[in-house]
This record gives sequence, C-alpha cells and structure tokens, in this order.
Amino acid sequence: MVYMLRQLLFLLPVLFLLSCSSPGTGKQLSGSDSLVITFNIPGTDSVSSTVSTTETKAIRKIAGFLSGKQRNKPQCGFGGNMIFYKAGRQVQPVVFRYDNDCRFFLYEMEGKVLYTEVSEEAAAFLKSLAEERNWY
Repeated sequence: MVYMLRQLLFLLPVLFLLSCSSPGTGKQLSGSDSLVITFNIPGTDSVSSTVSTTETKAIRKIAGFLSGKQRNKPQCGFGGNMIFYKAGRQVQPVVFRYDNDCRFFLYEMEGKVLYTEVSEEAAAFLKSLAEERNWY
C-alpha cells in the first residue's frame, strides 16, 4: 500500500507538468490547411511577391522551421510574413527575415512574443519560394 502511494505521489506532479505543457509551435501549426506567405521588397513595406499553398507537406515543413532555437530581438527590419489558416480562420501570423546578415521568425505563443532562429535550410526554402522555385 505504501509503495502504491509513493508511486501515486511521484506520478501526480509528472502528470500535472505534462498537462500544463503545450505542444510545440510546429506541431500546433502543422494542422493548418493553408498558408499565405508575402515577401517584401528589401528595405520597404511593399510586397514583392505572394505565395499560397494548401499542400500539407509544405505547411508542415515551414511550421517545423519555427521551432528553432530562441534568440534575442534582432536589430533589423522584417522581410515578409506568413499566415497559417485552418478552416478559413487565421491560426497564427509569423513575421520573418531570412537574409544572411539577419535571420529570425517572430510570433506570439501563449501570450509571449518569441524570436527564433532561421536555419540554413529554412532560409534556402524561403528563398526558393520567393524566387518561385517551389521545391517542397
């Protein structure tokens, strides 16, 4: 009986922590059914191109990129934005920049503003989309 009570006392905090934690950003957004990405003309707020997709593989790939390592707030402007949708409703807007000199994703999760790093793969993927070379 004491052994079972000890196990229960150990499991309760673990279950509590698991129930309080939220799934990663990538997992939350990978359930989106469409995505719109706008790319800006460098140094301006003007849109140079827009890409949209309902391709699940591409949406999951981009959503996975957002789970990169957190970083400090960058001292540069943004290069575009992406909006994830599910059933016609906006799920998550994300601001990004993927230049060699400044790379970041910016989004809000659980009331907290997050900046995460853009990997080489993510930068190459975004660049290919901006150049209309879809390789997902």
